[in-house]
Amino acid sequence: MLVGLCPNPLCSASGGCRLRIFAKRFFDLSADACGIGTFCTDGFPEAENSAMQHIRDCAILDLHKLVCPKKLEVFMATRTICFPISGYPYCREQPVTFTWIKGSKRQNIRAVHDAVHTTDPDVSILEVSSASVQPEGEAVSSLRLLLRLDSVAQDVPISTVFEAAKVFEHGGPFADLLTCAPSKVHKDTRLRTNGKLLRYSLEGSEYPIEPHPDSFFEWLYCRALKQFPEKAAQLSRYNAFSDIAAAADSKKYYGDSSRAAAIYVGLAAAGKLPCIDSYKSFIAEVYTEPKPLPKSGKSETASKKTPEVSAPAPAKEIPIDESSQSDNANIPDGAQMEHILEQPKATCLLLSLAKSAGLAANNSSELAYKGKEFFLDAYQKALKNKTLQINVHKNKFTFPMEEHDSGFHAVGVLTRSPAWEYGWKFNYLAENTSGAEKPEVKAKIQKPLTALEHLERCGYKIVQQVVPEKLPPIAVQRMAWKTGEALCDPVVVDFLQFIRTHMQSDGSFSFRIPKGASKKSFATLSEIAQTWDKMGLFAAIVIYPQNIVYELAQNETVRHFLSGKWLELFVEHQVQQILNHYQEEQSAEVSVCSNVVLSETASVGSTHELDVVFSINGKFFWVEAKSSSRSIDYGKYASLCEKLNVTPESLLLVNSDLSVEECEGVSYFWNYRVANCATITQELESMIAKQIESTGNAVLSTD
Repeated sequence: MLVGLCPNPLCSASGGCRLRIFAKRFFDLSADACGIGTFCTDGFPEAENSAMQHIRDCAILDLHKLVCPKKLEVFMATRTICFPISGYPYCREQPVTFTWIKGSKRQNIRAVHDAVHTTDPDVSILEVSSASVQPEGEAVSSLRLLLRLDSVAQDVPISTVFEAAKVFEHGGPFADLLTCAPSKVHKDTRLRTNGKLLRYSLEGSEYPIEPHPDSFFEWLYCRALKQFPEKAAQLSRYNAFSDIAAAADSKKYYGDSSRAAAIYVGLAAAGKLPCIDSYKSFIAEVYTEPKPLPKSGKSETASKKTPEVSAPAPAKEIPIDESSQSDNANIPDGAQMEHILEQPKATCLLLSLAKSAGLAANNSSELAYKGKEFFLDAYQKALKNKTLQINVHKNKFTFPMEEHDSGFHAVGVLTRSPAWEYGWKFNYLAENTSGAEKPEVKAKIQKPLTALEHLERCGYKIVQQVVPEKLPPIAVQRMAWKTGEALCDPVVVDFLQFIRTHMQSDGSFSFRIPKGASKKSFATLSEIAQTWDKMGLFAAIVIYPQNIVYELAQNETVRHFLSGKWLELFVEHQVQQILNHYQEEQSAEVSVCSNVVLSETASVGSTHELDVVFSINGKFFWVEAKSSSRSIDYGKYASLCEKLNVTPESLLLVNSDLSVEECEGVSYFWNYRVANCATITQELESMIAKQIESTGNAVLSTD
């Protein structure tokens, strides 16, 4: 090993020379510096290992210059992680401290993300810079994201527009830069020799640098995303963003893409994207704190709609030990309820209410507005007529709702919830009148069926299910998630297929990387292979530019993981991410179970295993994960849909082997949805939204 020949190869020039000779003599690296991985041992300090990793990633030929610098520059650095939120200021910032290695962007990005996952492993973070290994992150970097301008024929990168618009003490703006290549723009000496930056000027309009220095860049960035919605749609899959270049000393030069991306996602979630159309509106929405409503909750608009009416007092029969809950009578007035109904999380319920009430509209936005007006009108009538029923013990208030034209009758429900505005969330329960002139308000609000309750109603006995306590360690789960993300690249798909083909054979194997594979594909493949190696899946592995030579660990658990366990964990994670969104943003009732084994009570010995089942507000969904396209009985799933009392549109089959076109082909013949690792999130979101929208109100229990 290297450590035995050169005890401290990174501390001196002579050691560096010995390293070069040793590498050339014994490893014949010529154009393959990646082979250095075979002699980088645990004997090195952590920082030195990181440096060696950087050499492997970049395939540097001149080892002496990088392995043996005069001084290895390693220090602590801080970057800001930006989280989108669906209300002012639309972005929450969190500083993260990590070990910085100069000249190793990829390592530093990995270190930032690892630091975030240390405290919150469920965060889905995207690096939005040209150094990102995530394709969607690189696509929305300031160097790649384009903006359409009226004054220029072609679309221009955000970074170029930002630099060209600068006005300094002695010059600017420099409109000629708009037609230059990005690599030349940042080298233009005029950007550094014309004094202090005063303002921005673009297409005849002036934009101040104070009091919001970052606002102009953020506005440009959001404008570009709105112009290219296909790129913006990719961002909604993430709940955190980073930009390795956005340090405190570089923001003033380049802007912070992570903050701009978070603001856009937050605005989209809040339905506030129209504010991006003008800089003034953008500032008013993002940088101007909304004035709080008076404590009385009264507004001029609300006073015109309904007179002030005090809510009825709580019932006198309150137990002494629950008297502290008497503040539940402080329910929202008309103006406050209107504000609650304007939250993004309310949209889904308002759409469901409008459809159930038989209201008509030209589009979903108009329909949601009509649902809001219908709910608000019923609520204001209840306040006025004092028909609001108070249940202090359940932290719940109910009131009647009816639409005379359609004969719709329902119960409006207010429930105490700190997560909602003013501490209340709303819902409704449709009444089955059966021809009655006026239904009575139900005393008990029924809960939606869980996924397991749905299966039991279909006549099945739950023999087995995996609970969170029995899941693999979090490190293994993260590796599965990373594997699923990497399988978006076809080269990684080929590598995993190759491993599965030779899994039952001993010895070493050589996987040849396809000719024409991009640098990005090679980087993704190298990263996932190294991740597996760190977790002990390989007995040995060497990564070359043209091929990967490996020997799989002789372990049944390893084989089980690579055969498909990773996909089950990945699919469950993707489902859970979406359920978290519905639960947090829309206060939906959700449940999820994995690896559920069913037994037909009427047929002894007949069992079925379902990979993932879940429910949203009583609507049942089923996801199957198959890591291989061989010997799949597609018809089995179609027939099982009937037994489980679900439509094929509520089933998603995930197959990591299939291309997007092949997924579409299978779906054509069997009617249910089919996805691979690259399209699973999109298909899940589409499936859920379509089914919930088509069924309207929640499917309720009959208990």
